[in-house]
Amino acid sequence: MATKKERIFYYDFLRAFAIIAVLICHVDMFFGPLVTPFEVISQMTFHDIGRIGVPIFLMISGALLLNRDYELSDFLKRRFTRIIYPFIFWIIIIVAGIIFTTGQYSFAWNTFIGNPSITWYFWMLLGIYLFIPIINAFIKMYGDDALKYFLIIWFATMILKTLGVYPLFPDFNLDYFAGYVGYPVLGYYLDKKEFKLSDKKMCIIGFVVLIISLAAFVYCDYTELSYVSSIYLNVIMVFMGSGMYLFVRYLDRITSFKHIKNNIIGSIIVSISLYSYGMYFSHVIALKLLVKFNPHSTLLFPVMFALVIFLSWLMPYVVSKIPYLKKFSGA
Repeated sequence: MATKKERIFYYDFLRAFAIIAVLICHVDMFFGPLVTPFEVISQMTFHDIGRIGVPIFLMISGALLLNRDYELSDFLKRRFTRIIYPFIFWIIIIVAGIIFTTGQYSFAWNTFIGNPSITWYFWMLLGIYLFIPIINAFIKMYGDDALKYFLIIWFATMILKTLGVYPLFPDFNLDYFAGYVGYPVLGYYLDKKEFKLSDKKMCIIGFVVLIISLAAFVYCDYTELSYVSSIYLNVIMVFMGSGMYLFVRYLDRITSFKHIKNNIIGSIIVSISLYSYGMYFSHVIALKLLVKFNPHSTLLFPVMFALVIFLSWLMPYVVSKIPYLKKFSGA
């Protein structure tokens, strides 16, 4: 499949990275025994890189959905059908598999409601989409001032959450600012903001911010500091997501992607991007299948990880080719 001219490639790159990052967080069982501190830190670093996936997904949503003209009913219809139909399709398969193999109806219900389960992301995204039209109208009315106003308060709540002191004053409620909804606003801001520095310098800054914040996250994780107890709602993760987004955006601006956009690598990236939402659900099935053949070998881990990615992509791809089922595939 050729990369389409009208597609914005760095969005596809970020989305493809994000879904692969999400998969990274769920493949720990394929590592071999971790004996030395180096092996533990290496595995932990790999795992923590995967944490960037969810913020990147939300930041892309903000870049694409904010400051737009649309009817409320049309927005809700298009957004909700896009995420609800695939959720229903894949959750039926996943829950049916759980009941068939374990007979645990309570666990199946917890999987459905996201407690604990990968489906927590669906319910969180549903809430984000309900709130997006309100933020959209706010930004359209007040422009950059609205962005700065919201992000300053949101960033402050992230600092308080990171330090474990939110809410500092119980009756001073900032819950409307203190959650995942800040990532779409941040994504829109970073996507539209024209910085005074050169594209190359911004690319370097994004990379440096990403590496330093990732190192800080791994350190906190390894030393079991409470700063990463809230995995996605902490200030370190805000910097990780921001660094990654800026790095990729400005890589595209300095034309670093021009050699891969229209070859097989670009086609693979676009295809993974297109099926990323379906992959989010189907990878659960892929893991259930592959765990039966788990070699428990760090040496063979890349092979197992590649198989997870391929099978997770293949399932929604096949479903999308079946008549009347494309809207359920997650493509």
